[in-house]
Amino acid sequence: MQGSEEEIFFTGEGDKAMREGVTFPEGFLATGLHCGIKKNGKKDLALIFSTCPCHAAGTFTTNKAKAFSVLWSLKHITNPIRAILANSGNANALGGPEGWEITTSLMTRLSQELDISETNLLFASTGLIGTILPEETIAGAFSGMKKMLSSEGGSDAAEAIMTTDRFPKKISLTTSIPGKKGKVKIGGICKGAGMIHPNMATMLAFLTTDAVIDREALSKALKAAVSKSFNMITVDGDQSTNDTVICLANGLAKNAHIHPETPAYDTFSSALTELCVELASMIVRDGEGAKKEIEVRVSGAWNEKDARRVARRIAGSTLNKAAFAGEWPNWGRIAASAGMVCSRINMNTLSIAVCGMPVYSGGPLPYDEQGLRKRLKDKKIVVELDLAKGSASAVAWGCDLTPDYVTLNMEKE
Repeated sequence: MQGSEEEIFFTGEGDKAMREGVTFPEGFLATGLHCGIKKNGKKDLALIFSTCPCHAAGTFTTNKAKAFSVLWSLKHITNPIRAILANSGNANALGGPEGWEITTSLMTRLSQELDISETNLLFASTGLIGTILPEETIAGAFSGMKKMLSSEGGSDAAEAIMTTDRFPKKISLTTSIPGKKGKVKIGGICKGAGMIHPNMATMLAFLTTDAVIDREALSKALKAAVSKSFNMITVDGDQSTNDTVICLANGLAKNAHIHPETPAYDTFSSALTELCVELASMIVRDGEGAKKEIEVRVSGAWNEKDARRVARRIAGSTLNKAAFAGEWPNWGRIAASAGMVCSRINMNTLSIAVCGMPVYSGGPLPYDEQGLRKRLKDKKIVVELDLAKGSASAVAWGCDLTPDYVTLNMEKE
């Protein structure tokens, strides 16, 4: 299926050197503009388009209060996909029956503009919960968006999905997998700064690749990548109604077909995970009000599940986050967080190091408190725990908690 139908190109395609993010792989176009959802004039509508049908894979929020955009994408994710529409400034969630009617109407109108079936479209939204999506405001931009689609549009799309983000998040990666049109490429954009907590992705992320890969392999690779990246970050412990990660593969690299049993699968899966980890790291660095990135490394766990639980608990602890904001080396909070988790852990064999300085090993260790305080001034704080129970490990990412977080969420639209 991938690349088998007649390819459709819009005008405005740019030089390959300008491609980045979702337009880095062959055959992907994008744009982002201000349609009027946001009152501050910033971009609020993005469109990602493939010149030929794609296999799609996705992971979505497990929150029972799902946005209508999520419900639409869940319904159509197994279809051949040509485009993703994403809006910011309005979550399209909890809007009553009218919300679903507007969602379906917008997808029908966009499909007519792009001359494709509405079943080949996916939708994502982010913003304020409980307000009705302005249908005419959004639909009125469709004609202009089609004309603006470009291989240089990845940056505009990344900007258009931002809400409280301080910077657009985009990444491009070239794998070592050869194809007839060059090596397989992967690109991605994401948004997220608040309502970030493990249990799916807790933000929006759109990934593209020109790999020839079957849907089973794509889904497997995406699930593995999300479990080690977006599901291992936390900012504030709140899970969104709109969490969405979508990966599209259009096959235009013309590489040998990738399926789970081929050697190239491991290469592709590792590259996708690498890309997702970097995007996830961007989110925690951009956490609302955050000044520091916190990386928690757990080793010596009985199994990976235990390692993940401990790492996420420490990274998400409000007490730990506040201590790091205050540059206070209170390792007791770290140990207490680890002890809260239902996992195989023994405080008599546990070891803890903060910023490379050992502070606990079955009991308190003498350490240079002033020296550690200086290290805690760094923008990235690394916490290491050895559970001494096995060989499994995991890494989680979080950020510190500052007064700015409260201020932002008191004033947020």
